[in-house]
Amino acid sequence: MEFVHPEILWGLGALAIPIVIHLLHFRRFKRVRFSQVSFLKDVQRETKATQQIKHWWILLLRLLAFAAIVLAFAQPKLISMQGTGTSGNTGHAVSLFVDNSLSMQGMGEEGQLFQSARNKASLVLDQYKPTDQFQVLTNDFSGRDQTFLTKDQALERIESIQIGPYTQSLSSVVQRASNQLNKATDRQRTAYLFSDLQKTTHQIPLDAALPDSGIQWLFVPEIAGNTPNIWVDSVWFTEPMRISERPAALQVRLRHNSKTSVDAVPLSLRVNGERVAMGTFNIVPGIPTDTVLRFTLGKPGIQQGTVHIEDAPIRFDDDWYFGYDVVDQIQIALLTSKPNSSVSTSIKRLFSTAQDLYSLTVQTQWTPGSLTERHCIILSEWPIQGTGFANAMEAFCSAGGTLVILPQFEAVDPSLLSALGTSPQNQWMEQSDRVQRLVSEHPFFQHMFDRIPERMDLPVIEAMWDRTLAPQEEALAWTERGRPFLTRLPIGQGQAFLFSTNGDEDQTNLTRHALWVPMVLRMAEQSAAGSIHQGEIGKFSTWALDVECENTAELALEGDQRWLPEVRQTGTELRISLEGVPLDAGHFTLTESGRPLASLGLNQDRDESDHAAFDLLGFESQWYDRGWPSMKLIAATSSTLPQVIQRIEQGTPLWKACVLLALIALSLETILLRAWKQSSKA
Repeated sequence: MEFVHPEILWGLGALAIPIVIHLLHFRRFKRVRFSQVSFLKDVQRETKATQQIKHWWILLLRLLAFAAIVLAFAQPKLISMQGTGTSGNTGHAVSLFVDNSLSMQGMGEEGQLFQSARNKASLVLDQYKPTDQFQVLTNDFSGRDQTFLTKDQALERIESIQIGPYTQSLSSVVQRASNQLNKATDRQRTAYLFSDLQKTTHQIPLDAALPDSGIQWLFVPEIAGNTPNIWVDSVWFTEPMRISERPAALQVRLRHNSKTSVDAVPLSLRVNGERVAMGTFNIVPGIPTDTVLRFTLGKPGIQQGTVHIEDAPIRFDDDWYFGYDVVDQIQIALLTSKPNSSVSTSIKRLFSTAQDLYSLTVQTQWTPGSLTERHCIILSEWPIQGTGFANAMEAFCSAGGTLVILPQFEAVDPSLLSALGTSPQNQWMEQSDRVQRLVSEHPFFQHMFDRIPERMDLPVIEAMWDRTLAPQEEALAWTERGRPFLTRLPIGQGQAFLFSTNGDEDQTNLTRHALWVPMVLRMAEQSAAGSIHQGEIGKFSTWALDVECENTAELALEGDQRWLPEVRQTGTELRISLEGVPLDAGHFTLTESGRPLASLGLNQDRDESDHAAFDLLGFESQWYDRGWPSMKLIAATSSTLPQVIQRIEQGTPLWKACVLLALIALSLETILLRAWKQSSKA
């Protein structure tokens, strides 16, 4: 509590006057002689005691009335919260944080949350004097947020704020406001935070730094209504390869925070700006929705896709951008020292009958440049090459390629096995065996057979490679003696398939068996599983892709904006750094001297999509559970906010309450005096 005129409080010393009057107010009695006075003595004793009690009550009420009048002239006011500047405060230093994150697109009782927050920030600013200092802070965390503004400059800054893609945690905002307000040590410091209290950004970590207790922390929450939000979460193709003019199915995952079912929400797909698929979907409370968009792939080359849904009022997450490549053929290289052997002949015949879907190149020698555009490499009767070749194969697989190994009899390359991450310890077993079981539930065999017979005829082996599997290696087929016949080894974005036989007719009937063709074709299909180029701003910091580039200095990201990114090249892999690059959501094409290499889709961070927020009690409990200093939540409308701010900053005046208290005390005194006077007459 404070007083506008504290010097008037000296008037409380006048309370001694009523006390003195009561002490000196002795009534004179006339003496009357009676013969028997014993009864009168008792009456006099009782009457004197009663009069004494009456005097004390009257005294207290008069003291209360007099003190209330003095306090009313001193004009007391109640300060609910008070920043602690120095004793000689020369004004106010005020920080105003306006949450301009994407979730503020939601709707509340006063319209759009962001517009309401901006209006309230202007109303708060109007309650201060032109001589006060102001900081206007947003999620952008730009350099101009770290300077004090005049009142007019702050109003212009608030009006210029727009919704942006950036988000900041509550602890970061509090720390940034504290850093600026601490520069104004000679002023009363106050921080206002206008936000939606969204849980994803307002959850306070246990190790967060404590805010400055010398700052008055005031939150003006903007609570969103019950309108649900639906957003595109991710997309992927069902098939690993994308061949021109062939059908494709794009899987779309949609998430939402709806508590009720919603039917027939529109969904569409555009490729290179042209609509190629449309549909609708239904959502069920509590679970994500997966749907599919079917279309025909276009011409070979770089493609830019956009999935769009119709969902208001939050729009930033209604589009999902992605890039992908379409090829006219799957490029396969057969590395062999015996191009005319039975195994090589079988492989060439296999791919030549596949309706020009595959392009096979047979090589007896290799160079790193000859493998850059290949999707699949098959090693058959390939001699030991050393660590250079082994490292090249590991980089090829890591970038998304597929390697198929038909090991050379008794001459397996230990450097290659080590580079691929499997054990180089192995030996050849010349012993009859037979494939007993296919792991048919593995995705590799999905849709390969219409049905699997109970007693399937499987390949036989006379000599095979006996080795120990790596922990991450997946066995796809087992022999009767419990040895792996075919395995899959995931390596980075790609994979390696390892047979336990070299395919020679003297050792196995594999190349003549009915399984040979579908298995090799499936491996080739999966080799063209080019990745979808997509990511979320702030989470997608490095774009890795396998493309041929002659001069990394000429690389640029081109879209609505053009940037020269930081690039690192490792073998055939390019790593494009997006850290700190201020790109907006949309499509971007990686070019080399104007030649397009790949397309990337960047999307807004989906953390803002679920606008689940703290209720006022929950947020207040969280704040104090962390041991943070006193703060206040102001749940006021635009019409009542100025009065609330005025009471907080100037205090609640209590002089009217003091006048009312004085009147009550005088009224009670009058009532007591009349009541006691009537009782004395009776």
